[in-house]
Amino acid sequence: MANILAIDDDAAILRLIKKMLEMKNHTVTTIQDIKDITFAEINKHHLLLLDVMMPGEDGFDICTKIRPLIHIPIIFMTAKSDESSIIKGLSIGGDDYIIKPFSIHEVNARIEAHLRREARPKREASSAFIDNDIFIDLEAKKVIFQGQEIILTKIQYKICELLALHKGKVFSKEGIYEAVYSMDSDSQISTVVEHIRVIRKKFAQYNLSPINTVWGVGYIWE
Repeated sequence: MANILAIDDDAAILRLIKKMLEMKNHTVTTIQDIKDITFAEINKHHLLLLDVMMPGEDGFDICTKIRPLIHIPIIFMTAKSDESSIIKGLSIGGDDYIIKPFSIHEVNARIEAHLRREARPKREASSAFIDNDIFIDLEAKKVIFQGQEIILTKIQYKICELLALHKGKVFSKEGIYEAVYSMDSDSQISTVVEHIRVIRKKFAQYNLSPINTVWGVGYIWE
């Protein structure tokens, strides 16, 4: 059993998908507008079924925006059967492409195939941390919110990574200093306070405030 998310502007198709996949013991969430769900909520599912031809942002636009931020299979559903559309869908991050009208049995078979593939042991550790809509790319060393990078210095990023990966744990400014600065650094412990002040200011531009102060103790990501 898997948690499946289906996005399509056609309510009738969504009802059909939901009914048939629930008969296969899947849990299905359906929405008609990508704005109704956050990146973090998308990532809570095991697989995304995504329509291509929708008003406003089409499925290709949505995939391009969310692919760097989510790590589940994306299966396009569309009546666009030309080769160039299929190639585009797969090249921008889609994992599969189903042509409408489709057999629900074909949809389920493709879903099961992708879920089996996802269930195979992963050889690499996770390269990202996601908290609500805050995405921390551990390889690129970037903090991204709703597809937009929050520009941080190297030290500011290190502080965010440290606190975020230990969400719920309080760090003293001394502990943060020891974790993010090299042994030969000439910086003072007091610079940690200033860096966090600047980080908070940058996050506030996006109405974010994940770093809180535990008075007399230190700082916590929550």
